[in-house]
Amino acid sequence: MDMFAEVSVGFLTEKPFIADVLNGLDAPEIYIVPNMAVSGYVTTRKLPDALGLTGRVTERIGPKGHQRVFLTEPVGTHPLVARIIANRVKGVMSSLALDEDEAALIVVGHGSTKSRESFIRTEGVANELSTFGVNISTVTAYLEEAPFVKNWRNLTDAQTIIFLPFLISDGFHGSQDIPLAIGFKPNDAKFQDTLNQRLVNEMVHGGQRILYIPPLGDDLDMPDIVLARVRQAQKLAQ
Repeated sequence: MDMFAEVSVGFLTEKPFIADVLNGLDAPEIYIVPNMAVSGYVTTRKLPDALGLTGRVTERIGPKGHQRVFLTEPVGTHPLVARIIANRVKGVMSSLALDEDEAALIVVGHGSTKSRESFIRTEGVANELSTFGVNISTVTAYLEEAPFVKNWRNLTDAQTIIFLPFLISDGFHGSQDIPLAIGFKPNDAKFQDTLNQRLVNEMVHGGQRILYIPPLGDDLDMPDIVLARVRQAQKLAQ
């Protein structure tokens, strides 16, 4: 039996806008799952404001009467995410036969001056990876706060450096900002083609081997995380 009568997708900054999508739904119960890495400013302020939500559960009048709108935790804060990231790193290590003693991992978070959640969650995920068998040196870097990813050379002198963006999608940050800060040419057709195929981009920079893993949003476990977030919201509402 299907869990939902309808599944829709909406966005904050492009069409279809999430507010328009919500206002077009007539189901008595609606679950909104933020497809984001952390429970930061966008998830806790910008998204609720855009939708007119009053909390985790909002009572409202929809197209056909009374509705309950549930705002769940974002997918990126689910405990399974650290294991997904660890498996990606271990897969790259194995497929490229990398030496653990010569490799380092830089987990790249967004960071923010408006909320500490991105920093806290990124640090937490990075610290959890050893639990799942990632045994290489691991540090963090950020787009919008120190230590900045553009200064990655100050973070490690490992022979091989794996960059893993703690992002859900390969949007502008994942496909442009982070690769550019590392030293890739993100507008290069080969780079984008490799990224679109969900493969690892690679280059040599200053004698170091640089690897860039795509964001985790395409992982096969992500739909299960979305469903888990809905079930969690259902239990809290009972």
